[in-house]
Amino acid sequence: MCDTLGILTEHAAYFAKNSDRSPNEAQVIEFYSAKPHKTASKLKATYIELEQIEQTNAVLLSRPVWMWGAEMGVNEHGVCIGNEAVFTKGAYSKTGLTGMDLVRLALERADSAYGALNTILGLLGQFGQGGNCGYDKKFFYDNSFLIMDRSDLYVLETAGRNWVYKKSKAASISNRLSIGSDGTKYSNGQVDFAAHYSDPLFTHFSGSKSRLAQTGCALKTAHDAASLFEALRTHTPENKAPLTAASLNSPCMHFGGLVGDHTTSSMVVELGSSIKLFLTGSSTPCISLFKPYELLNPVVPPVFAQGDAKAEQYWREREQFHRSLIGKVLPKEFYEERDVLESRWLKAAKNADSNEMHKLSLRAFEEETCFYARWKKHKPQDGKASKRFLKNWEKKNTAFYAPSEAKYNLNEEAE
Repeated sequence: MCDTLGILTEHAAYFAKNSDRSPNEAQVIEFYSAKPHKTASKLKATYIELEQIEQTNAVLLSRPVWMWGAEMGVNEHGVCIGNEAVFTKGAYSKTGLTGMDLVRLALERADSAYGALNTILGLLGQFGQGGNCGYDKKFFYDNSFLIMDRSDLYVLETAGRNWVYKKSKAASISNRLSIGSDGTKYSNGQVDFAAHYSDPLFTHFSGSKSRLAQTGCALKTAHDAASLFEALRTHTPENKAPLTAASLNSPCMHFGGLVGDHTTSSMVVELGSSIKLFLTGSSTPCISLFKPYELLNPVVPPVFAQGDAKAEQYWREREQFHRSLIGKVLPKEFYEERDVLESRWLKAAKNADSNEMHKLSLRAFEEETCFYARWKKHKPQDGKASKRFLKNWEKKNTAFYAPSEAKYNLNEEAE
């Protein structure tokens, strides 16, 4: 489950995504330098092997720690992509490229949004999509994508190897097919794509109708990074104490019900004269901080070098703070301090050059560390959480704090 937004404005383009996954699934933010590759070399994606290209782009990826592919990311050319699980009619393939594999491959290979779109379509036609995408459960689905750069934005929706895309100036996507007969191009002739291919039952219970309506409403007034922080932190009006109840219907998704995942990482990208990112590197954006980072600068947490084990450690340390708050209610002072810090960082980032952005990233990391150290000492009051909600989290916590947490075995055959 996820929600992705994109908007093209006169002064910049903006991309934003909440990645909703299993609450115990760490998501790491890694920078991969541009790299040449040997002719005819191979690469291993999550499940299948394919030919590598001669040169891959520099990319920043937000990646579930056990997968090769990425939930979201941006490359050196300013191409941003996020994917969504969509539920369609017919059997899902047990193998193939995952939606996350397609995100990473397109970012590594394309220098424009249109190029990324065609990269995904080519790979989809050649290899198909498939494979289990669940961390601690079996979970198969098809994918939709929001693909954008500074000048173009595309929504691509798929059902197996069938697809439709629509060009737009502003769009949001969720866990449902949304393009009808108004698409820009179709794989097999014009059709009401959503009506023809959607699985109505799974789509309904994904909560995506409500979330898509909320992000669509946010797009009407979104004009900068701060407004997208707010969009990603949205809860439904009845959810007054989000740490005490599940929120499948909210863009800021909280686990705790019979179905549903949890927002495990959040990203906002500003495509202006440079590429500036604001990243949580942690779950639960309503209690996390969006830290500034400029693409191609030296890495500063929450951004880590490829393969650095500290990336997962960073996520897990902040997750321990979140787990301590389950069923609690934070005072308004917590949110006020959060907003003051982010406001200060946004102001400093506005006209900062690369060197100034690097110093700002270092400062933000230090201030975030102090912020959590202070609030860890605070004893929040108990909220009115249901026994079922607390029991569901207790089960997740047992696995999360286990010495050897159960993780999905990539060598296990999909059943």
